Amino acid sequence: LTLGRLLDADANFDVVAAVSQPPAPKGRKRVLQPCEVQALAEDRGLLCLTPAKAKDPDFLAELAALRPDVCVTAAYGQFLPKAFLAIPALGTLNIHPSLLPRWRGAAPVQRSLEAGDARVGVTVLQTVLKMDAGPIAARSAPRTVEEGDTAATLLDELFGEGCDLLIDDVFPKLFDGSLEFVDQSSEITEAPKLTKDEGFLDVLGASSDSRSVAAACRDKVRAFSPWPGTFLNVRVGDSAYRLKVLEARVGAAADGVSLRDGALAVPCADGSALDVLRVQPPNKKGMDAGAYCNGL
Repeated sequence: LTLGRLLDADANFDVVAAVSQPPAPKGRKRVLQPCEVQALAEDRGLLCLTPAKAKDPDFLAELAALRPDVCVTAAYGQFLPKAFLAIPALGTLNIHPSLLPRWRGAAPVQRSLEAGDARVGVTVLQTVLKMDAGPIAARSAPRTVEEGDTAATLLDELFGEGCDLLIDDVFPKLFDGSLEFVDQSSEITEAPKLTKDEGFLDVLGASSDSRSVAAACRDKVRAFSPWPGTFLNVRVGDSAYRLKVLEARVGAAADGVSLRDGALAVPCADGSALDVLRVQPPNKKGMDAGAYCNGL
């Protein structure tokens, strides 16, 4: 997304190269395949560097030989050493999908949704050695989180908005010397990587804040979509298994687990109820709650 927007921009700059993760084995046959960035670069005739580590001396030498004015990163996922940051004459800029200094780290959108934030946004900042701690070049207006938003949909939207900020606002000022950076405040929250074991929906537990248990579970469902996903532990007769929850909403209070209005109503410990809309049983495809219940 970011590379494509930069390549297609009607602006006074040229993209001289791309940098991506190296090809990785995919599919049942584990055949090496390039990531989307490399595939796009090659399709557009653009040089693409694919170092295993950004500190690789050969990679740094090749990058330095290009003499870039500025480097741009977006979800690159590798630590950039001092030797890298010293190469571009005007520094390195990062598109980060949160309203910094809130949610520094690897999973900003996911942690924002999981926490029940009412608004999200994107920041363009200067890259420094400390993760997401550099001064801010531009920040979007906050965007209200709406029903149906997920981490996947918001990530695409926010990176797109970040590209617009970069191309229309940041680059012109950076190139004419008028760009002013603003240091981040001390009101910092961290956004650590997601792990598979975080996906359990604890409907019988307690919420850690003012939200109902159902609201906290709903927020986790949309935060962890598509990865690592969320699940309920269910028992059907003598069979117990993890039922993946693909989509959910907060419903009206329910006396017991039941199917209503196409949703599987799951009562929670505090009297709230989670309406499960789509699920995926083990070894089956995703389905709506009604089809799942009919199959029982």
